[in-house]
Amino acid sequence: MKNLDFFTQLHLHPILILFIFTSLITGAFVELLILFGMVTIHEWGHYRMARKFEWRIQGVTLWLFGGTIKCEEHGSRPLREQLAVTLAGPFQHVWVLLLLIPIEQMLAGTQPLIDIAIYYNWLLLGFNLIPIWPLDGGKLLFYGCCRFLPYRTAHHAVILFSICFLVMLIILLTYFSLFTLHGCLLGAFLLLENRIEWKRRYYSFIRYLMHRHRAGLSTGKIIRRVVEPHMTIWDLLTTFRSDRQHAFFIKGLGEKAIVSDADCLYYYFNKGNPHIPVKELVTIKK
Repeated sequence: MKNLDFFTQLHLHPILILFIFTSLITGAFVELLILFGMVTIHEWGHYRMARKFEWRIQGVTLWLFGGTIKCEEHGSRPLREQLAVTLAGPFQHVWVLLLLIPIEQMLAGTQPLIDIAIYYNWLLLGFNLIPIWPLDGGKLLFYGCCRFLPYRTAHHAVILFSICFLVMLIILLTYFSLFTLHGCLLGAFLLLENRIEWKRRYYSFIRYLMHRHRAGLSTGKIIRRVVEPHMTIWDLLTTFRSDRQHAFFIKGLGEKAIVSDADCLYYYFNKGNPHIPVKELVTIKK
């Protein structure tokens, strides 16, 4: 039943529909059909792992060399869950390859369709591991940055890096005359996705804070920091790291003047003024 849910939530991105149209004109429909099958298997891996962790999935959108799973949990669940969901897609190419190679050997001889399937399998695996948002490689880069940087800083850095990396890649491919029509469409699509992600970065950060506020965080290493009294609640929120608790010691107010991440989140979402100095939050708590 859960497998059927995947197909009922499946949608085709307009760029994929455009590729289907061009493949009919150019006579490459069989190749596109094989590629479409590989992409579907890839996204099914993400979907199954997300369902295992009980993520609330709103839909799955396929485009030519990958897809996206729309769910409320993205960016707000524990890093180990997000890492598992992200790696589940590329892992599908491993078992597909282990299946196709023995079949080709059993059939003894060159099998054009299987060769095409193996080629696209490698192509999708390599493409999705490129460190560009929203590809799997870009998400893995983001999770790696979250281990050392605050969530907000890591998110901004990865999007800016993705845009710069993508522009550099487009320039190099154009210079060496390796850019095809499909490559142009993919490049434009990825640039658009990064632009959209950058424009909604504030919303993404608020969603992350909201999830932390609702779910709480009872486990994880505690990061202790001494902060200046004039720093605002918002200043502290921007230093939050994933899978970490925080204890802020207010400088000059004694050892008992401690503000936790739960205090900051509570005041932000229930009082609505993130710009008051953190020293006033200590007074309010008393």
